[in-house]
Amino acid sequence: MKTMWKSILTATVILPGAGVAIAQNQPLTCWYNDHADFTSADGAPAGATIGSVVKAGSGDKTYSYTISARDGTACPVQLPLSTKTATTVALVRQDEGSCTNDNVGDTGSAIVGGSATVSTGTSTTSTAAIRLAGVSPNTSYRIFLKCFRQLGTLRTDASGNAGRTVDFPTDATGAVYAFEIFPEGAPPGSKLQSLSFKK
Repeated sequence: MKTMWKSILTATVILPGAGVAIAQNQPLTCWYNDHADFTSADGAPAGATIGSVVKAGSGDKTYSYTISARDGTACPVQLPLSTKTATTVALVRQDEGSCTNDNVGDTGSAIVGGSATVSTGTSTTSTAAIRLAGVSPNTSYRIFLKCFRQLGTLRTDASGNAGRTVDFPTDATGAVYAFEIFPEGAPPGSKLQSLSFKK
């Protein structure tokens, strides 16, 4: 397991015309430097493939990752340089969900508290990059691969932001799986459920 928390929102994204949150998901390009750290985000060009990772140049735009999200706070804070493709889904405030979170949706009315991004590390290991944004400040959150095991913890800063990657065995899940993240004690309304991932 790897902690890769630096200054998660030193590169807070403000998209043109964006308010506090964008009501609907849209294609976004997340930019990373040559240290694999997130630097910025902007609207994706027409025809960009969701999930693709592309070598782009140098400096703060060494490579890009295209996602579908409301705003750039869904971009993973770090993306391994070896990543070719990945899948990012929202973390939605919802207290209950099935093992696969088939009843969790990211609609315009859903309250989003971050994102989960999964990429394949090796033939046997996958990596989940968890990003929390605007949740409870200075709080430890536990990360669970639902109905399987706890993967680790992460602690938010004074603004309620945090980021971390955790590895898990690819064969530890079924064909559809999900994550659940919540603080110790988990008062009502504080749990985060990921949308489903499919192998």
